[in-house]
Amino acid sequence: MKRSRVVPDQVILATFLSTCGHTRNLRSGKIIHTYILVSGIFIDARLSSALINMYATCAEMEMAKKLYNGMQRKDLVSSTAMVCGYAKNGKIEAARSIFNGMPDKDVVSWSAMISAYAESNQPSEALYMFKDMQECGVSPDEITILSVISACANIGSLDKARWIHSFVVNHGFCKILSICNALIDMFSKCGSLALALNMFNAMPRKNVITWTSMISAFATHGDGRSALNLFGRMKSEGIEPNAVTFLCLLSACCHAGLVDEGRSLFKCMIREYRIEPKHEHYGCMVDLMAKSKLLQEAVDLIESMHITPNVAVWGSLLSACWMHDDLELGAFAAKKILELDPNHDGAYVILSKIHAKSDNWNSARKARGVMRVHGVSKETGCSWV
Repeated sequence: MKRSRVVPDQVILATFLSTCGHTRNLRSGKIIHTYILVSGIFIDARLSSALINMYATCAEMEMAKKLYNGMQRKDLVSSTAMVCGYAKNGKIEAARSIFNGMPDKDVVSWSAMISAYAESNQPSEALYMFKDMQECGVSPDEITILSVISACANIGSLDKARWIHSFVVNHGFCKILSICNALIDMFSKCGSLALALNMFNAMPRKNVITWTSMISAFATHGDGRSALNLFGRMKSEGIEPNAVTFLCLLSACCHAGLVDEGRSLFKCMIREYRIEPKHEHYGCMVDLMAKSKLLQEAVDLIESMHITPNVAVWGSLLSACWMHDDLELGAFAAKKILELDPNHDGAYVILSKIHAKSDNWNSARKARGVMRVHGVSKETGCSWV
């Protein structure tokens, strides 16, 4: 278009800025913004909203804020873009401040705030916001419901889980596959494997996420055999598993102590499905072997990894070494963790305990001393019953 010497108008530029936002292409968005300023093109309300939306979507909130504050009349689109931008960047108070100042709010702005609270570990606030939304007469959409289900799962209350399930059924959302998948996960996290399984069995259509969610539910509740049986059904129905499916299966084997099955699944993932293991898969396998007192096999697996072992992988080995009194290997694992994360409080504490258990009191004091020098303090333990 530029080569043809056709001058773009505000509508074309706004469309291009929208594309930059969708693709998170901040560089191209800035180039268009510069072109607008240099060319002296009048920035009308639509173009201004497009610029704000582009910067907010690309997490460039300072520029978005500058443009937003410069607007004489703040419309619904630009205000919603600011709410979504702040929410996605974890700035909940800033998002709420703009949200409260909006005279009109649509489902997108309500959903953005509900999602922000759900994702920032404030599930009760998310549910209060959803209640306010209903009182204002705004009908929720799929995005809203998914955020509310997530909030219920985080709270862990079965009563609230039953409530949102009833809402989903009564308002016709039960035909949406993503929502049904989320309900399986929610019931599992709220402690009801039976309701999760009922949800799974009642679904006429299932995808890989559906099967994986149910396998994950069995894994979470320690029912490794049922998870493996379900995987067999999944394969017989021609559903191809993905990396997350295998992670849930390995986790199920780890919880249930199914070593041979875990080995077989790990090999199947690599050889049959050509899925490259990630840190999480290796961590599950190391945890499975180490808890079963196969410490040398766990070390051999770590040494054979095609990626550099991370803190979680060494942490699985360290915990097992402490559990099975392999103090020498435990000290080695702790040192590996501290090489990767010098401020890892748990590694310092266990390393100190290992030295103390070996009657190496000087090394134990030294480990605690290093903690003090680096300003590392043990996070206080907390248990909710």
